[in-house]
Formats: sequence, C-alpha cells, structure tokens
Amino acid sequence: MSEEITVQPGDAIQITAGDFKGEKGTIIGVYNNSSSIELDTREENDKPRKTVVQHKNYKKL
Repeated sequence: MSEEITVQPGDAIQITAGDFKGEKGTIIGVYNNSSSIELDTREENDKPRKTVVQHKNYKKL
C-alpha cells in the first residue's frame, strides 16, 4: 500500500534528507515516487537550481 500524495505544483517544501537537506524550494512536478523541486537558492549564473526528491525526503511547509 502506498501513501497518498498530498502535494501539488506550487507548494512550498523543505528537504529533510539527502544532499540538499535543510534547503527550501517549490514543487514543479509530482510523480509516483518523487517530485521535481526548484530550490530557493540559485546557481552562480543566476539560473534556478532544480532536483528530484522522493516524497519521504521532504515536508510540505
């Protein structure tokens, strides 16, 4: 039995595990086992940083 996905694009989240632990961002896509996240911090060239995180490794703010 899988958990119900309760997030949707545009929701604010905080990553709770992994390489980006503690960082905040916004959901840009929701998948079966993970979500695409645009982090609040930017790269040196001012491009948005993006990553994919499993649902169990972030919490909705």
